[in-house]
Amino acid sequence: MKKTVSLTIPNSKRFIPLAIHFIKEALSLAQIGHEDTIDILDASRELLFNAVTHAYPRQMEGPIDIDVRILTHGVEVSVHDMGMPFDYHRYMASEREGGLKRIHTHVDEVRFVNMGKKGKSFTIYKAHPLDLDDMVFQPYSDLEDESPASLKPASIQIRDYEPGDEEAISRLIYNNYTYSYYKALFYYPRKIRELNECGEIASVVAETKEGNIVGHFALVKIPKTNIAEIGVAVVHPDYKGKGIMNSMLDRILHKAREMALDAVFGEALMLHPFSQRANLRHGFGESALLLGIVPNTVSLTDPNAVRTEKRAAVLVGYKIINPATTRAIFFPSRYKTLVETIYANNGLSIEPLQKRENSELVNNIHYELSEYTQTGTLIIDDICVGFDHAIRHTLHTLYRKHVDMIYADINLMQCRDIDSVVDLLRAEGFVFSGVIFYGQNGCDYLRLQMISSDNVETKQIVCHSDFCSRLLHEINEEIAAF
Repeated sequence: MKKTVSLTIPNSKRFIPLAIHFIKEALSLAQIGHEDTIDILDASRELLFNAVTHAYPRQMEGPIDIDVRILTHGVEVSVHDMGMPFDYHRYMASEREGGLKRIHTHVDEVRFVNMGKKGKSFTIYKAHPLDLDDMVFQPYSDLEDESPASLKPASIQIRDYEPGDEEAISRLIYNNYTYSYYKALFYYPRKIRELNECGEIASVVAETKEGNIVGHFALVKIPKTNIAEIGVAVVHPDYKGKGIMNSMLDRILHKAREMALDAVFGEALMLHPFSQRANLRHGFGESALLLGIVPNTVSLTDPNAVRTEKRAAVLVGYKIINPATTRAIFFPSRYKTLVETIYANNGLSIEPLQKRENSELVNNIHYELSEYTQTGTLIIDDICVGFDHAIRHTLHTLYRKHVDMIYADINLMQCRDIDSVVDLLRAEGFVFSGVIFYGQNGCDYLRLQMISSDNVETKQIVCHSDFCSRLLHEINEEIAAF
């Protein structure tokens, strides 16, 4: 037997007595004894006070959800909020004294759950046998987020990640995106710590003299390659425009050289020119324009960003750290000039490979799905007889996944008949995107893209450079031709 009653209040201390009265009445209906009721109410009061006081940034409105669950052998009270991320395990391991630690003296069990983009909740449990049949279930409603409160300016130092920074990093993501950021693992402080410790990401932070983390930048290693993405770049809204992002990027590039990476790349949001400018200033070369890769759930708190309800685009730029003397590739005839320009943008010299017969007996074609972006990528390393059927079969598998965007990566160093592949994909509705450098096994890839829904933004796109504008024009021309 499990019954639940729910209440939602604003994050204001004025409403705590109402919530306590609600919990008390629910416990009365559940026939909880007097002493157990006092313990549960004391613990609930601590949870509510903590949520109202600390969950949301100052001056930010947000709901607090209370669920009372009547179980067969006890009662649970849960307090849920959509406020800032919190590292509960680190807090409990600290020497700090506070209400959250006192709760354990009142109840039999305390549970904390970090639900990522769905917020966080505390649940207390008190064992008690009972028998009720008439409770009503009412789930809490959808939650809305608003801009975070301000902080005071201070002098800044840029340094590498240290254990203990992870909670502040999660909160920075929240301060910029609330819970709309599509790389959801960065809402989990413990995952940030674990990934930094194992080397899958390398974070840099900006810290004030008071010890507040107000900026974050990361290198995210790409599996099966010797490159990394620069990203998860956020600065607290009150510290923007002070050169913090550029200083963090300088440190990130220094770390990339220390790690002996071949290259790093960044995806600059095309809702504003700022990140595009920063990448160009640091020697990045523009290589691809990816339509629709940013989910429309992502919302920036920056008032200068272009607003769109559709999936947004990014401009991919590379910083080549360890260039090969010459990159030997099969030139795609249709895009030869664009491809040559992109290689030149990135300081890479190229020479043509000669088309030759393929002795392979199988097509090397597969696909990948992105859980972050909800897109699919068709990967074509090489082809042989029957490649057209193999490509169409793989594409139809992707169609059934109902993704909004499909990208096609064709290996420029191994695919011997690249023109035939390009012609087939264009017949399926693909258009140009750009070049991806140092992919799997160090190979470069021609990237094409296909819009598979009407939820992709193609108009509200901001270009900073002339080449970006040219790239966007070429892509829109191809789209218009279909």
